[in-house]
Amino acid sequence: MNTYFAIAAAFATFNAGLHFFLGGKTIARPLLEATGLPDKVRCVQYFCWHIATLTLILQAVLLGVAAVAPAETGLAIVGTAVAASVGLLGIGMPPFLQIGYGTMPQGWLFVPVTGLGLAGLFL
Repeated sequence: MNTYFAIAAAFATFNAGLHFFLGGKTIARPLLEATGLPDKVRCVQYFCWHIATLTLILQAVLLGVAAVAPAETGLAIVGTAVAASVGLLGIGMPPFLQIGYGTMPQGWLFVPVTGLGLAGLFL
């Protein structure tokens, strides 16, 4: 078993749960209830929230399978690449949008997943 991938999978599972439960309450529900947005914008954003949910779950599964199946390193490469990409996007967006990380801290959640995924690949 690759312990690094297993711990990365645990962090990814935590992120998926945080997104689903806390994000559902603080992001998705208010988005659905927003009356100031056109239906098209509101509904497409809600669809995107569900895409993010599925992506986070898939990331945890990819890393989890790679943890217990040494021949499946390719799955860990994909899971780690997704974590790194989303992390860079999430860390880069707040400065670009001129908001603080206190408002949008989510990108930092992908740093441990990325680091552990890389450790599992190279150590």
